[in-house]
Amino acid sequence: MMTDTLSPNDSQSTTSEAYRTLLTQLMSGQVICQWSAPSLARLLEREDVKNRVNRWASEIGMQLASTSSGAGHYLVYEGFDSNAKAVSRELFTRLMKSLRFYVQTLEMLMNALHPEMTLVPGEELRFHNLLHQVGQSPSLQTQLGNLPSSKRHTAYKEQLDSLFSVLLKEGLLVEANAKHSIYQVTSRIELIQDLIIFIQENEELPEPEIDNPGPRQGQLT
Repeated sequence: MMTDTLSPNDSQSTTSEAYRTLLTQLMSGQVICQWSAPSLARLLEREDVKNRVNRWASEIGMQLASTSSGAGHYLVYEGFDSNAKAVSRELFTRLMKSLRFYVQTLEMLMNALHPEMTLVPGEELRFHNLLHQVGQSPSLQTQLGNLPSSKRHTAYKEQLDSLFSVLLKEGLLVEANAKHSIYQVTSRIELIQDLIIFIQENEELPEPEIDNPGPRQGQLT
């Protein structure tokens, strides 16, 4: 668990270091939320910091964006010029390669927890409860076994362990209680769900026009 409070006695250098860490994580594509980075999320709640980040980001053609619930914050391109299109195309290419895994994983977790609702930031996932659910459901066993993260494992516990390791590594989950194997969903899962919906609603994305630049065709939000 991180210690997050910036007291009035903290030096200016400490605040500057936190701000630099915030920019570094945003630039690396991280989604800042109260579960993934509590201290940075609180820092970003300050209007002066948010304005400062946006002023800095605008100088490189970017701006802060939020997930659909407003719980997570990340950087996007302001316009959709040739450079932004090339980067966005690369992002969607990477996402599409993992899209099947994300869709299957979200479907399996939702079926185990609440089939009619999506996962929400801050939601708790209890490993042993999920393991019990899988053990009682042949359909969940099939869904878990079909995930790429399960290919080298045959036991349900090993498959679920492997899946959670991937989700932790990719920042979709954080460990809330190691002793009881309790995890929390971060806003990165919400961003992935938002992107999946975006892709479903925009099946034909505009191609980059690097050789023959013309009027801007839109922007990602």
